[in-house]
Amino acid sequence: MKREDWQKVYQPREGALEARVRQTLRTLDTRTDGRTWTMKKTMALALAAVLLLGAAAALAAGLIFSDQVDAKTAARQALAGQYGFTPAMEAFFDCEVNEDSRTVVFTPAADTGAGVEEKLGVYTVTLGKGNQATVSWSHDGETIGEGTQSPVWDTKLLAAAIERKAAGEEWIDIVLDAEQTAVNVTPEEAIAIARRAATEKFGMDDLKVLEDWGAHLYYRGVEKAEKDGKGAKCYQVRFTQGDERGTEYSVSLYANTGEVFECMRMEEEQDEAYDADVSWHAAPGSEQAKALATITPEQAAQLAKDAAAEVYGLSPAQKDSMEWVDDVAPSPYAMAGDTPVIQIWLWLWQGGPSAPFAEGDGVYQVEVNAQTGTIESILYDSTLSSNG
Repeated sequence: MKREDWQKVYQPREGALEARVRQTLRTLDTRTDGRTWTMKKTMALALAAVLLLGAAAALAAGLIFSDQVDAKTAARQALAGQYGFTPAMEAFFDCEVNEDSRTVVFTPAADTGAGVEEKLGVYTVTLGKGNQATVSWSHDGETIGEGTQSPVWDTKLLAAAIERKAAGEEWIDIVLDAEQTAVNVTPEEAIAIARRAATEKFGMDDLKVLEDWGAHLYYRGVEKAEKDGKGAKCYQVRFTQGDERGTEYSVSLYANTGEVFECMRMEEEQDEAYDADVSWHAAPGSEQAKALATITPEQAAQLAKDAAAEVYGLSPAQKDSMEWVDDVAPSPYAMAGDTPVIQIWLWLWQGGPSAPFAEGDGVYQVEVNAQTGTIESILYDSTLSSNG
């Protein structure tokens, strides 16, 4: 699937998938240590031959997972048994596996919708012999509220919130109470209120609404709404004087009460048009990784599908429905420390672009060792944690 097709598929979710790709690419960038790798030509050729044989054997033998992947899988299974943790919840957390692959920590991700991360707490799993697990949650023993307005969410509340998000609700409606998120003012009423406010402040009676703006409904933010107790959804109306578009005037008001809280002359254009394009770039060390590779991206993609299906329990039909998005960057190759990898992005949306979320849907980012075929890492993002 080409990038433009991918963007069309994900349009109903306002580009959140591309934001996820950028976030993961940034994560991969920070993981690389920038070291160079050199050796004599004869030694390199000999090693390449050995690796080629090893890679072929690995591909024939089946999947091989790194210790980090095994540790994360064991930890997730332990959390599922103890707390009811599900794969769809992974998108709300950053997972860190320590160097000896014995401790796995799930920390709330900072980019979840509407400040949800403040409610989740930290899950820690310590793996003993035979992957026997000891699990804990930073909110163990605390009282949990009954609804999603609770300041702390256990997995039951998170599951309920995910179900609402999958059904099409926005995080701001899930997190805040109905009074703060109500829209009691129509766009026409908002324009009339804004016009009166601007006329009173600036003494003009020939203000015209910008046709390409109208009464723009936006979310003010959960943190501000919780702090001052005002509405979370607001209108912004922009005017210009007369028929010529020159100096603009902006009026903002709460959508639940109609109260105006900002009325200003815009001396300069203060907002920038949203740039939906993504700056796709080759990962650090891509040429070096490509030179060291002994398997092809096509082979890596098949391994990635098999790995994602095995780790997350996908059915054969779900695996077959996965699409390899093969142009998310100029090159699929990267260096993860000293290891050359092939980064594979897989996209699954079983009901089509306009269908509601189904279990297993989302993005799977898999790093495959470019020499041995080992699955070095798997990230699954249901995409439900983002706005849009």
